[in-house]
Amino acid sequence: MLPEALRHGPFRTGDALALGLTRRQLQGSRFRRIYRDVYVSAELPDSLRLRCRAALLLLPPSSVFCGLTAARLYGLPVPESGDLDVALPPALGKHPEILGIRVHRYTHWGRDDLRRLDGLLVPRPESLFLELAIRLSRIELIMAGDQLVRSWTSVAAIGDRLSQVRRRRGLPAALAALPQLEPETYSPMETRLRMLLVDGGLPRPVANPHVFDDTGQRIAQPDLYYPQALLTIDYDGSHHDRDPRQIRQDRETMRLLALNGYLSLRYDARMILGFPREIVSEVRNLLTERHH
Repeated sequence: MLPEALRHGPFRTGDALALGLTRRQLQGSRFRRIYRDVYVSAELPDSLRLRCRAALLLLPPSSVFCGLTAARLYGLPVPESGDLDVALPPALGKHPEILGIRVHRYTHWGRDDLRRLDGLLVPRPESLFLELAIRLSRIELIMAGDQLVRSWTSVAAIGDRLSQVRRRRGLPAALAALPQLEPETYSPMETRLRMLLVDGGLPRPVANPHVFDDTGQRIAQPDLYYPQALLTIDYDGSHHDRDPRQIRQDRETMRLLALNGYLSLRYDARMILGFPREIVSEVRNLLTERHH
């Protein structure tokens, strides 16, 4: 039977040997190696947090999970990265290379720039946004920033942090993206659709407002809205085509919008990614026709 101390998290070889296991047993199907000298019970599913906990068995306690690793710990929509990004203070000197872990040095973070997230040391959201400006494209940064200001911080707080920085790599990109962040955006594709319109030269639409009928009854909450044109725009995720309940709800919402003088547009990922100019042209024409 597997010792209780080894069932719930990662452990080093020495811990397992001290509890009576053999090296041959560690190499069997009951265990999975995560890093050199670090194992976990095969019953535990792989996760980013599990791998971070495993990494801390090999790294100093002051290690900071940074970059794309920190972003994913915050739940941000960033590209997948197989290796962990970990930053160490320069005073610790050179650390041995570990396959699967990218070690960085940090010189610009103070104590106020860091926090604990599920027990793991990470940059605060405001500092992370600046760091991500180095790693991500403009639209990726805005998508990540939208989620940051929706769930973890505010546009003003990020702005305050950036105002304290001088001549930092990534600062121009972070400052350029900051005014585009929208806390009322609920998904990365909503961000893409909004920025598609803005970058196409159209006015910035209102994000996720409540829309009412003449009696004051709420009838919809579109992803994007142009009030003067009574034009609502939504991103249709795959569930909008597959979930019968969602299909009925969408039809009823569009019926109510039409009855109250609103025009509703819906775009899926294929349209947003493949036909951006057509979307901008359609919305521009409708804004011109329906401007009240």
